[in-house]
Amino acid sequence: MKHRHLDAGGFTTAAIDDILERGRLTDWVPLLREVCRDPFGPAAERVMRVVEHHPMFGTSTVWRRFVARRRAEVSARGRPRQ
Repeated sequence: MKHRHLDAGGFTTAAIDDILERGRLTDWVPLLREVCRDPFGPAAERVMRVVEHHPMFGTSTVWRRFVARRRAEVSARGRPRQ
């Protein structure tokens, strides 16, 4: 999926919305990796904002739970300093 909102670099709110709404699982991989790397970072915060304000059947629940789980895992072992 050629993503028009990623040209500016990074995971903007518009890019995340587009990826989650129109992308396939393979399109989600870079975002999954970024949220795994930093579940409290800007991309994860934007994911949570997108799924809260733009309900997508199934997708919103999956991402909400994924971010929450990664945050719990990181918190349980102590959040790494950045």
